[in-house]
Amino acid sequence: MTPRFIPVLILAALSSSALLLESTARAADPGTAKPSDADATPEAAKPDAPAGEAGGPDDPAKGEKNAALVADAEAGGSAVELPGKTYRAVGLRYRAVIVPKFMMNLFGDGGRTVLANGFGPEFTIRKDAFEYDFSAWYTSYAMDPTPFKASSDGAEAWEIVESHIKVLYVTADFLWSHDIAPEFAFNYGLGAGIGFVWGDLFRTQAYPGTGANNSTGAGYKPCIAAGNPDPNFCGTDNNHYAGYTEPSWSNGGSKPIVFPWLVLQTGVRWKPHKNFIARLDAGFGTSGFFLGLGADYGL
Repeated sequence: MTPRFIPVLILAALSSSALLLESTARAADPGTAKPSDADATPEAAKPDAPAGEAGGPDDPAKGEKNAALVADAEAGGSAVELPGKTYRAVGLRYRAVIVPKFMMNLFGDGGRTVLANGFGPEFTIRKDAFEYDFSAWYTSYAMDPTPFKASSDGAEAWEIVESHIKVLYVTADFLWSHDIAPEFAFNYGLGAGIGFVWGDLFRTQAYPGTGANNSTGAGYKPCIAAGNPDPNFCGTDNNHYAGYTEPSWSNGGSKPIVFPWLVLQTGVRWKPHKNFIARLDAGFGTSGFFLGLGADYGL
């Protein structure tokens, strides 16, 4: 039952109570009932006609009147959503994906925190406080030249890594809502999808500059070529020089061609008008943390 019908039910209950009290009073004092009383009774106070007759429960005119009341309510800008009704909307989303340095350090030493900005269209289907948000969105995992190496490797394995990686995600969010008011609700759920990866990942062997830190890679500089300027660090064990780019999985390299998107998320939903919905999202998953905004127009 939605809040818009509560005043109607209260008025109906009060009217029924008044009729019941009047009937009880007349039954207790038959002398007060006069033939003229029945004639003077307002039309609205008379009992309903039998089913099928004018004014009865099955009266087509009454059904049309109720339908008109619902149509009038829906024609307004109310944010209230009717039970059992499906709502659809289209709009745009923004995601600020934060890949923290500590997540990089799960796989190696060095690195830095990366902020990836993503955006794209979305399509929403919602019913009974549950919604699906489908989206195709683009993001760039750009990273400035940064020292990095595998944790098990020695100091001579430091490299300067620069990322121009881009990802097109195709995802779906599955969100439940807990209403605070017709206009506000808490969202919670999960998101899942897959990302298609392209772009360059540059790797260059590095040597320690003045005051370099062998543990963090701070102060390491890219080698010019094998043996130059320091043969102890600019070795010949690989060809990671002069703009070397890491091949993808399909070419025997370590750069992925697809990447999963799997997150747990929560947020706030704001619907000030039946044709406008905004969301503030936050979550954590395979790509790190994210903060997001969504703005949709109801169809």
